[in-house]
Amino acid sequence: MKDRKSAVLAAIDDNWRHFRDSLDQLISEDILIPEVTSEHSVADIVGHVTDWESKLVSALGRGSFEEIYNIDHVNKDAMERKKHNLPRETVQEMDKVHRELRDMLSTTPRAYFEPDEIAREMIDSCTVLHYQEHGTQIRIWMGRQYRADND
Repeated sequence: MKDRKSAVLAAIDDNWRHFRDSLDQLISEDILIPEVTSEHSVADIVGHVTDWESKLVSALGRGSFEEIYNIDHVNKDAMERKKHNLPRETVQEMDKVHRELRDMLSTTPRAYFEPDEIAREMIDSCTVLHYQEHGTQIRIWMGRQYRADND
């Protein structure tokens, strides 16, 4: 039987693979098309996921997890900072930050993976739940794009 940390890391890896596979099906121009989610493009979503993974890396490094109260402001600020990045830069940054996060999680204390821990809540929301939410949005958008191109 797997211990809890191993199970969480396996779920992160599996969901990351599904999220990343969604992106691998896109060409560079696709990543900039708006309206994947309201006005956001795939590039915006990738930057958003990267920003939250980066926040998790910082929190793990500090060993301190504070609740973020104004999530909309944090998200808007991150989108603004990354809006001039080229698609290639956005994806490269995402891959780099994800490797850092994954390396850090492998050395993170097992206690952080226990239910009801604030660290576990942040780990889940910045990884598995985030990959599922935004990967689904991208796949639905891709389906709409495919149907529109073939009508």
